[in-house]
Amino acid sequence: MTPIQLITGNLCSLIAMFTDSISNTRKTTRTVLLFQSISQGLYGIGSVVLGGYSGAVQNAVSILRNFVAIRKINSRVLQWALAILGVALGVCFNNLGLVGWLPIVANLEYTLAVFYFKDNQRTLKIAFLVTVALFGIFNGFIYNVVGVVTNSVVLITGIVALARKENQEDSYGKP
Repeated sequence: MTPIQLITGNLCSLIAMFTDSISNTRKTTRTVLLFQSISQGLYGIGSVVLGGYSGAVQNAVSILRNFVAIRKINSRVLQWALAILGVALGVCFNNLGLVGWLPIVANLEYTLAVFYFKDNQRTLKIAFLVTVALFGIFNGFIYNVVGVVTNSVVLITGIVALARKENQEDSYGKP
């Protein structure tokens, strides 16, 4: 890997970091998914540049999945087709062995969450944090330093935001 590739891939992740952080602060599912789609596009470009092809195709499939969810297309066939497409493309483009499976599993987990829990923001955010953790490990293996830092920050801020919201609900006597 050349220094230019390393810098370019990490720069894409740096820009994606900002859209990921914004997605965690959005109040509607539509805007959460829209900002996540932007970051996934940038992470995908970074993954291609850094040689993590299974991650890049998962990002592309994730963008399709998010737009299907945003448009509220409730076709079980389409939902399963996208889940299967992510796994199939991930297997075909996996050039990193077991490490290449991390984004495949992450995307499958989040795809199922988006389609089955799309109206439950808390569950959607938790599923997103699991995805972020798996992609963080993957990013470490492809030398996406910014991606690792970004994923760590998003993971921590997401956990803190969920904990604060839960504590606020508990203090008001809500379930």
